[in-house]
Formats: sequence, structure tokens, C-alpha cells
Amino acid sequence: MGKHIHVNVGLPNEDEKQAEAAKTVRLRALRLAKGEATDQEKASREVARTALKSRGSRISHPTPQAS
Repeated sequence: MGKHIHVNVGLPNEDEKQAEAAKTVRLRALRLAKGEATDQEKASREVARTALKSRGSRISHPTPQAS
């Protein structure tokens, strides 16, 4: 028969809890910043697309300047 392996796992102490909480906060902030950057990039593209559409295909005629 195979040997049984027994691992003792204790409850996390206060330092481990704080370290895990800090890690969670950092990851959440990173995820939020990434999402905001993506949203901002999409908004910028949409604004640029709208600006190009509103300008349309106008022909610009140079105006004569008086000298």
C-alpha cells in the first residue's frame, strides 16, 4: 500500500491576513486602472470617429489674401 501524507494546515495569523488583504487591494486597484484605461481608450476612439464623421468630405478652398 502507498504511504499516507498528512499536512498540517493552521489558521492564518494576523500578519498573513494583512498580507493577503494588501495583495487583494493591489490586484483590485490594478484591475480597476486597467479597466479605466480601456474605457478611456474606447471613448477617445469614439470621439475621434465622431469628429471625422462630422467633418465629412468638405472641400477646403484657399481664400485669397490681400497683400
